[in-house]
Amino acid sequence: MERLIEGDRRERMKKAASDDPMKLQRISELVLKHSIWLLIAWWTGGAWVLYFSDAPTLVKDLITFQGPPLAYIWIAILTATTYTLAGFMREQVCVYMCPWPRIQAALTDEWALNVTYRYDRGENRMSVKKAAELRALGQPAGDCIDCKQCVAVCPTGIDIRDGAQMDCIQCGLCIDACDTVMTKIGRPTRLIGYDNDINIHRRQEGKAPVYKLVRARTVTYAAIIAVVGGAMVYKLATRSLLDVNVLHDRNPIAIKLSDGSIRNAYTVRVLNKHGFDRVIAIDIEGPVNATVHVVGADSVTPDRPMIVIGRDQTEELRLLVTAPEENNPEKSIPVKFHVTDIGLGVVASATDNFVSP
Repeated sequence: MERLIEGDRRERMKKAASDDPMKLQRISELVLKHSIWLLIAWWTGGAWVLYFSDAPTLVKDLITFQGPPLAYIWIAILTATTYTLAGFMREQVCVYMCPWPRIQAALTDEWALNVTYRYDRGENRMSVKKAAELRALGQPAGDCIDCKQCVAVCPTGIDIRDGAQMDCIQCGLCIDACDTVMTKIGRPTRLIGYDNDINIHRRQEGKAPVYKLVRARTVTYAAIIAVVGGAMVYKLATRSLLDVNVLHDRNPIAIKLSDGSIRNAYTVRVLNKHGFDRVIAIDIEGPVNATVHVVGADSVTPDRPMIVIGRDQTEELRLLVTAPEENNPEKSIPVKFHVTDIGLGVVASATDNFVSP
């Protein structure tokens, strides 16, 4: 976005060093750039907050100023950090905070393609005129004219001619800048290009470049990526869209009613991961002649409570399970809770224990 509005790093440096850096055009560019930066930062911060909530509902609450204060606070924090880090500290983030340069350094080898300066063509560096004179005399001359355009366009300000560096983000802007200069002076392009360490030494020895894309390292990486990617796709395709969790009350753990029956209370959380409302029925399996009641819910089928769960919602229910003591003499009986989607027939289950006092 910055390059689109103000130009590349070289153009921005020229504007900043001009005699009138705060003229109207410059001010309008800065205002537009920072406005778009703030918009992108706000959108990023909002997206992170929406990820942990029901997005449509939260968006509506935020617009009507009815959202939770914590949501506004986190959106403000993430907006500020994104604006600061992505706008003013990009180079520092890439060099010092981002782990990718260290990971890449550990994963690559001498055959890996990197942005590379061709020493065999570029050295010795000299002006265009001097290089033309030497070539006219049949003497070798480097193509690099030391214009430093590769340094000027580099986002992190490094000189790729000094060799591979951790600060390099592999953007390739120095390649384009160098190709432009080579075209202007009538020399072959790709003085800077994507190459590997092996070919640097081979060219210096006068040998032809060699590329090995298929080797043990690349095959291993491809296999790992394929296995991990396949596992993620499988888990995503087969993930349960209905889930249930059960937590037994601890105090009291069980109650004996006046008629002699035993009652246990449970907190049941039902997760609806579908994009539409679902009607679910609750059944239990385990205690003999047991009944289940959902506190605060009226159901047309008391023996099989039915609850409506909103789309992408988690519903917390309080269940009371009651069973005759004479039919359940054991101190602890496994009880299984079945949550059934009436429309789709999908069943989710969870297990706990039914205990006697």
